[in-house]
Amino acid sequence: MPVLANTFLFVEPDDNYLNFGSVPMHQIVEANKQPGQDITELTGIDANPDKIRQILATKNPMVCSMIGHGSESVYTVQNLAPLLHAENPEELTLMKDRVVLLTSCLTATTLGPALIVAGATVYAGYKKEFWFYTGDSPGSSRAVQSPFIAEFQLIASLLRGKNTGEARADQLKKYDEEIAYWITGEGKNHADASELSRILELNKSISVFLGEASVSPSPQAGVLGAQINPAITFGVASIPIAYMIYKALA
Repeated sequence: MPVLANTFLFVEPDDNYLNFGSVPMHQIVEANKQPGQDITELTGIDANPDKIRQILATKNPMVCSMIGHGSESVYTVQNLAPLLHAENPEELTLMKDRVVLLTSCLTATTLGPALIVAGATVYAGYKKEFWFYTGDSPGSSRAVQSPFIAEFQLIASLLRGKNTGEARADQLKKYDEEIAYWITGEGKNHADASELSRILELNKSISVFLGEASVSPSPQAGVLGAQINPAITFGVASIPIAYMIYKALA
């Protein structure tokens, strides 16, 4: 059965620091979803392999955007439960004909290419460690959101009706905009502005897009206003500053 256009699955674990990505993913989905789209978000304990396979079988989404820890050949979800192994053909065929977006360390090295060989139309992910900032609580400041504002521009543009190539171009443009915000823009006086710009530069440099640039997952959605509006009101938290990466698995 062909995968279904206008159908999206978002996997949002919340343990092991993954809530730093899941909070902005949910916000971006809410801000950019369009009428007529069938959207499933699996959050927290529901972001597990059994639930994901159930949605893949019953909803048959064209787009699977998933956060998780990873290694060169493995992608995991809540509680570090593995979902995809590069060496397991049965798992890889779960993603056949789908647009697969993995916000995860290292998976572009082996797993991403294996997914394309197994029939995924698109893979996007990272070939080294994906960095983000934990100086504030998840979702509470531009600083903790910034790496994900850039990363999830790809999601926003697909939801707004752009094809995969256009969405990828928007993502790279958003990286440049976020970098500029911390170097020359309103964020330049932040105590950690140089580290934040460096995090974004590193993530952009290791970002990988494989597969077809002409896939339109939501062809009936409008494309106006597809850029994420970064003018979000954030609270201020008092968590000690740290810089975390999505852990590589042994």
